[in-house]
Amino acid sequence: MYDNYDDTRRASEALRRSRAAARKKKERRRRLLIRRTIIVLVGALIIFTVIYLLVLLGKAVFGGGSGSGGNSDIVQSTVSDIRGDTPVANLDGDSTADVLTFKTPAIHDDGTTAGHYSSYGSVYIYDRMACELFGWSEGSAKDYAGLVSEFKEKNPNVTVYNMIVPNHTEFALPRRLIGDGTNGTAATMIQSENIEAIYKSYTADVKPINCYNALCDHIDEYIYFNTDHHWSGLGAYYAYTAFCAQTGQTALKLSDCEEHTITDFEGTLTGYDISLSDNLDTVHWWQFPYQTHAMRQDSPGEELYQTTVYYEDEPSGSNSYGVFIWGDSPIFVCCNDELDSGKKIAVVKESYGNAFAPYLTNNYDEVHVIDYRHFQGSLSSYMQENGIGEVIFVNNVMSANTADHVDWIRSIF
Repeated sequence: MYDNYDDTRRASEALRRSRAAARKKKERRRRLLIRRTIIVLVGALIIFTVIYLLVLLGKAVFGGGSGSGGNSDIVQSTVSDIRGDTPVANLDGDSTADVLTFKTPAIHDDGTTAGHYSSYGSVYIYDRMACELFGWSEGSAKDYAGLVSEFKEKNPNVTVYNMIVPNHTEFALPRRLIGDGTNGTAATMIQSENIEAIYKSYTADVKPINCYNALCDHIDEYIYFNTDHHWSGLGAYYAYTAFCAQTGQTALKLSDCEEHTITDFEGTLTGYDISLSDNLDTVHWWQFPYQTHAMRQDSPGEELYQTTVYYEDEPSGSNSYGVFIWGDSPIFVCCNDELDSGKKIAVVKESYGNAFAPYLTNNYDEVHVIDYRHFQGSLSSYMQENGIGEVIFVNNVMSANTADHVDWIRSIF
């Protein structure tokens, strides 16, 4: 019995020593692996540092400054290669703006004021302002993005921009009142999420223009009307400055222009609620510091005739927004008589584009405004026949997410 115990004890002791030796061997291997890893990482860091210093030395020796062959060329290539997921160089300042980064609007909110639905249901009234209700889906976003991509694919040599414009609701209605329509909320959705979804869904080299952040920066200014579904001339101007910043162009300064106003504008939503009739709007427009003229087509197929960029005699009342390029026309061409750059651009739009297009005369000899609801013909052919190399689609979120409007636009391709 004792002999068997001793044998068992000796076997257990041998097993213990064997296991201890194995643990020591495993620990030596682990330490060796750690040392080798540290050596590799340190070596890689040294190599990276040497390469980085050599690159800096090369720039210093061969010219990485601000001359014509330096960083300015790099910035220009960044702008020309914009895609839906590419940061856009802000050439109007020192910072870099990302078209897919959307600010959160700092909407004034007392925390208690509630709104109510208008008698027509599709508009929510808040603080004597008419807020159109907005809804979207992944399908509607992809449909519009695919539409613009389709035009680019058919016209690979044309520079295609797309700018989705939020409506007043996005900047007037506090986030606490955005919901499903219950408990006093408005059945509406956040528009920046939709714009981002569209900008991320391009299938071709379309250049998105983020005007959302520029509007956010001026949220306390008169950038939208209280009684109308459009933005104001000032809101359209800030979108224009965003376009210039993101395309490397110099924006017109309003301080160099002569301001004009039309009071008592009764917008399209005035009759939706009695409170709106006591909060009528003023239309602001600006005469440019250079000579312009325009060509207008009243009906599809008719000859264009010469006129002015603005309908300067537009009176107060329900049609005051018509001061911008005389309202909606199949074709309206704004011309800068003092510019000879050879640059031309087409603006494909609904009525939101009316207030935006005139500012482009500061940067283009000719601005061809195409209203897809009235234009008959081929946009591609029209651009080719008139030597137009750039096009910007300017539509508000409501139109961009409405199937009928998408079909309308596609019908002119």
